[in-house]
Amino acid sequence: MRQGQALIVILLVLAVALTLGLAVVSRTVTEVGTATTQAESSRALSKAESGVEAALSGTIIAGVTATDYSGRQISISEPLAAGESSTIFLATHDTNGNLNLVGGLNAYTGNNIDLCWGTEPGTPVAIEASLYYKELSNYKVMRFAYDPEGRGGFTRSDTDRTNCPTDNVYLNHANISSLPAGKILLRVRLLYNGDVAHFVGVSGSTSFPVQGKNIVSTATEGNTTRKIEVFQRYPDLSPLLDSAVFSGGGLAK
Repeated sequence: MRQGQALIVILLVLAVALTLGLAVVSRTVTEVGTATTQAESSRALSKAESGVEAALSGTIIAGVTATDYSGRQISISEPLAAGESSTIFLATHDTNGNLNLVGGLNAYTGNNIDLCWGTEPGTPVAIEASLYYKELSNYKVMRFAYDPEGRGGFTRSDTDRTNCPTDNVYLNHANISSLPAGKILLRVRLLYNGDVAHFVGVSGSTSFPVQGKNIVSTATEGNTTRKIEVFQRYPDLSPLLDSAVFSGGGLAK
């Protein structure tokens, strides 16, 4: 009788020990797998970042693609706070990434542009658009200002999103028409929105020239794949351009 009880106790002890052992082994295997995945993920991310760095310096390696960003609808990649500006190029660039002001003018052949802005409800925001163009040997600028509330004497904008880019829900819209020849670039700046940043998009009746490149770098390490996407835009202009006055000769009052 006692021998039978002892056997049962021994079997129970062995079962408990086996359960604990399996739990320890399972946890160890899980931790090793997690550590391996993290290490693979880190190495894959490092490889993907290296691919992006190589592409930004002009070298395309395996696992990396760089495609031109253009089309009839262009969205500025970063939202703008009040006073911040960005550029939509209407002329082409040369192989060195410089604006082609000899043969690349008027690459955008449409005679109108739809402006779309304001992506944060409850923050009425105005926009100033400066169109730079070349007429004969003179560089000129046309300025437009739109506001949903008509502040500052600005032209009142509308809410027609029919021609707006579909990547964001834009709250405000305006159409710039009768564009001149010799178009170089369109400079946009947001006003009245403080630190609340909004996206800006434009839509044209024809395709805009290339604005930069979309770079996608993919790397695999073991069973882990990491992908990084970067937009490399052509160099933007200095914010001082928005407030500066330029003249090839003297200034006339």
